Amino acid sequence: MFIRIFAASAAAFLLVSCSIHPLPEDVTGVNTYHIARQIRCETRDAALQFLIRQLTRLASDHDDQLGDPIARQVLADYETDPDSISNFNPDRFPGPKYEQVRNFYRVIYSTAIAYNFDLTMSEQNDLGTTVNLLGPWARKLTLAVSGDFNRNRTNERSFTVTDTFSELLVRVNVPVRGHRYCDGQIKQANYVYPIAGHIGVDELVKTFFELVYLGQLSDKDAAAGAIGAPTIADKLTFTTTIDGSSTPKVIFTPVGTGFQLADASLTGSLNRTDTHKVTVGLAVDKDVLAYLTALRSYLFSRERSGGASVVSPSVRMARVPPRAPVHTPRLPADDIYVGTTLTAQARNWAEELAARAVDQLKSRELQLIRAP
Repeated sequence: MFIRIFAASAAAFLLVSCSIHPLPEDVTGVNTYHIARQIRCETRDAALQFLIRQLTRLASDHDDQLGDPIARQVLADYETDPDSISNFNPDRFPGPKYEQVRNFYRVIYSTAIAYNFDLTMSEQNDLGTTVNLLGPWARKLTLAVSGDFNRNRTNERSFTVTDTFSELLVRVNVPVRGHRYCDGQIKQANYVYPIAGHIGVDELVKTFFELVYLGQLSDKDAAAGAIGAPTIADKLTFTTTIDGSSTPKVIFTPVGTGFQLADASLTGSLNRTDTHKVTVGLAVDKDVLAYLTALRSYLFSRERSGGASVVSPSVRMARVPPRAPVHTPRLPADDIYVGTTLTAQARNWAEELAARAVDQLKSRELQLIRAP
């Protein structure tokens, strides 16, 4: 009777941590939707901060050059009402003298990002018992009886999300019924469970634009002599392992001459391993390559002003096709990119290029083995 109560109590204690369908929220309380939402909002914040930094450089006074008045007004509006940034677009800078300024911001707004998530959650629950019996033939001779009850469960979840920076900056955080999409999102890093916190998208965004503007970043698959649309991809892997064990033991005082229960112990262990992979790809739409080519020529030219801003409105360049759209061209709603390792909805060319960059990086994990 005592052993049955003992075993039942210990088993109930271990089953509290047991999952039939392992999910991210089992450990952090943050579900899959909020993980994707957090990273989208982190990307929006990274794009916004990059945009504000460039506007600040354009608005600042340097040496004998005054800061740009339009950039100053955009920043003043943003300080008064942060939501006003959703109304900003490159055409805020009108006229021929601002041609390269518009080109600069068109590159930002035409950029797309793809995030592929591979979330693997594995859980192992082991339960073992040992019962020692004293026989009537010798007080010091014991008979051990043991048993094990082990369980393993694994869940792998994979999905892909695509965005454009114009979508993130203009539409995503607009108030809807008094609530913004990015309100209340986690801002700090989570070192125990990184996927649930800040993962460092801001550094990738900054590096991408530095390479696009100044590093001649180009598609490695571009035709000979052609300029391919710039792409970059990062693959992040986070592994968190939680181990726990418990070994309760009960010792009884022998009474009588028959078989008697000397002691009983229960060994329970819980192992939870979460491996989360996030592959992030960034790409510029191919329709802005003409603007990017002229912009790069200007940024490396001697006519560039002495550091007043990333681009200077005082220099006129050779004409390029006028007034590129702020938003990248839309593909049919049912256009789906199917790669080797992922499937993604590509609403425009930039999103397809970003998804392709992610797929190319993930494809390196695959190994082809020839049949004997």
